[in-house]
Amino acid sequence: MAASDPLVEAQRNLFPPLRSRALGEAAEALAAGRIDAAESLIAQHLRQQPNDPAALNLMADIARRHDRFEDAIELSQRCLKLSSDAGYRFNYAVLLRRMNRFEEADAQLDILLAQEPQNPFIRDQKAKLLHAQEKHEEAIAVRRELIEAHPQSAEAWLNYADSFRLAKRYRESVAAYRRSLELKPSSNKAYTRLPDLKMHWFGADDMSWMQQRLLVSALTADDRINLHFALAKACEDQKLYPQAFENYAKANALRRLSVNFDPERLTAHRQVCEALFTPEFFAERAGWGCPSNAPIFIVGLPRSGSTLLEQILSSHSAIEALGELPDMDKATASAIPLPTTSESAPPYAQAVRGLDADLARTLAEHYLALTGARRITRKPFFTDKALSNWYQGGLIHLILPNAKIVDTRRHPLDCSWSCFKSHFPKGQPFSHRLNEIGRHYSDYVALMTHFDRVLPGRIHRVVYESLIADPEGEVRRLFEYLELPFEPQCLSFHENPRRARTLSAEQVRLPLYKSGVGQWNAYEPWLGPLKAALGPVLKTYPNAPE
Repeated sequence: MAASDPLVEAQRNLFPPLRSRALGEAAEALAAGRIDAAESLIAQHLRQQPNDPAALNLMADIARRHDRFEDAIELSQRCLKLSSDAGYRFNYAVLLRRMNRFEEADAQLDILLAQEPQNPFIRDQKAKLLHAQEKHEEAIAVRRELIEAHPQSAEAWLNYADSFRLAKRYRESVAAYRRSLELKPSSNKAYTRLPDLKMHWFGADDMSWMQQRLLVSALTADDRINLHFALAKACEDQKLYPQAFENYAKANALRRLSVNFDPERLTAHRQVCEALFTPEFFAERAGWGCPSNAPIFIVGLPRSGSTLLEQILSSHSAIEALGELPDMDKATASAIPLPTTSESAPPYAQAVRGLDADLARTLAEHYLALTGARRITRKPFFTDKALSNWYQGGLIHLILPNAKIVDTRRHPLDCSWSCFKSHFPKGQPFSHRLNEIGRHYSDYVALMTHFDRVLPGRIHRVVYESLIADPEGEVRRLFEYLELPFEPQCLSFHENPRRARTLSAEQVRLPLYKSGVGQWNAYEPWLGPLKAALGPVLKTYPNAPE
């Protein structure tokens, strides 16, 4: 980012350089994603200087990254008691916003703005807070004022474009992204965000610019990955499918180099679960867990229509959508950690067998406490769209026997190809090689088929293509399973003002459309490894192989 940009300068001034060498190294480790290394350095520093506000501030950031929000709040409050540094208060406000404690976050920002009423970085954070509360037009007004005050700020125009996108004002969003690029052509941000709109077509000039940028040897790996994804989308818009595939492949190959992923792990975990979770296992433990029926788990693979399904559910008067939550893994990790390698899969079974009725209930109550802290409304039901909870299907049934589980499934080639071409903000380790995606999909189908056999009727399946073909019929069947009355507004989900926070956020603001079916066809010449890994799953879809 350019040093002269007022938003960047305001951010830099808000967070002065760390004076401790150890904390400087910890901050660098955090920036590089080496969270464990950073935590070790900070913990060692705090043993010597337990009241160092800079160290407490960094440790609060680590706690937040681990979703230990209460720990993060405590650390931030300790930090503020020791220092009135504006940066520490700013971070506390951001933490409160992410915990949906909007009034408290607003109060902290007001304190900062009373001290620096024209600080563009703090004012922009005010806009983010308004967006979090679905007050998009008010946020646009704040960022319009920033544009008027700083018309040459590429960062301000970029944020302005984001505001228009959230408000569904897409033409204005594209125009603002373009202005940001005019002010700072060397930035890749606008080019990597434009494809997310799904409705913007890149032109020849865009393609030429991205191709030239990729020739720059000093480009970082992340920037190169971002540009390859954007250029692939540009080629796809022009129906240049060989070039599009080449760039998707290059982006994924670069990303895979930095991903620690063991493809054997899931297969081993699936086999362990098939041996562990039998009808006899569940019969012996009938009545265990917590009787709450509040959770609705949405499981499946990314790009399967899960965001669409959550938007439909959130349109119901009795359901609050909470998005993708880490809370099931977090609630159960101390007693039953998920395997990280193929060798650590058998201990998972041992830990589950070691549960008793009291601990099963305690785990469920811990999960409900974590999700309860995120709730804003008093609606009786909520969705948890952590898709990978399908790994945990047996455990969910054991500790929350009355919770609902909805499996979203999309054609294996469409779903898998969409995973490969998607630039996931938080990453999907299995999505960077076609054969690994196919294997992942096959393991998923096999484990869900096992649960269908041992727990018949327990999991409700929504097939994406069926939902597109017969929306009302599929939605009515869904609510019949959920034991809730059908409400007509659920078919007008695209009018729901709720903000979705996934790659499908723009699609769910549109009525149902069929263009998402069969997108893999243009890339069939390159999908051999995917088809081979999918095996019989591909031939029998939407049914599972025998």
